[in-house]
Amino acid sequence: MTERNICISIYSTHRAVERALGKLQTESIDLKQVSVVGKGFHKEEHTIGFHTTGDGLRFRGLQSAFWDGVWSLRSGAAFFWVPGLGPLAAVGPIVTLLVRGLEGVALGGVLGAALYGLGVPRSSIAEYEQEFKAEKLLLIVHGQRSDVERACGILHNETQQVAVHTA
Repeated sequence: MTERNICISIYSTHRAVERALGKLQTESIDLKQVSVVGKGFHKEEHTIGFHTTGDGLRFRGLQSAFWDGVWSLRSGAAFFWVPGLGPLAAVGPIVTLLVRGLEGVALGGVLGAALYGLGVPRSSIAEYEQEFKAEKLLLIVHGQRSDVERACGILHNETQQVAVHTA
C-alpha cells in the first residue's frame, strides 16, 4: 500500500504560493510532489479563459504568469467548472484524483473526494472546501512522511496555517 502523507498549506494570494514554491525548491523539495488547487482567479479579476496548446494548459487573464508558471513545473494540469464550487484550477498529483472524482462522485464532492484520496481525514475536508470557496489556494505536498514533515517545517511560520496528515 502506498503511503498517503500530505502537508496542506493555505494561502490568500497567488504571490504567497509563488514564494512558498520558491522556498520548497530552494530547500530541494521535489516540486513533482506538489499540487496547487484554487479557483484560478479572484472575483474582482476578469478571466479571459483557459485553453490548451501543444505545450499544455494555458491561462488568459490577470493571473496568467502565476498559472502558466506553476503549470510549466508540473505534470498534470486541469480546469473544471464544478457545481457548488465554481471554477477549480489544479496542478500536480491531485489532478488524477480530481478526474477520478468526476467519474465516480457527485460533482459537488469532487474536491472532497480528491482530498480524501490523498489521505485527508473526513473531519478536515469541509474546512479545506470552505477555504477553497473563500478563494484561498491550497498548496499540497505529497510523499514520504519525512519529506512531508520537512516541507511542513519549511512552510510553517507564525502567520502561515499548515497541517500535516499522515496515513
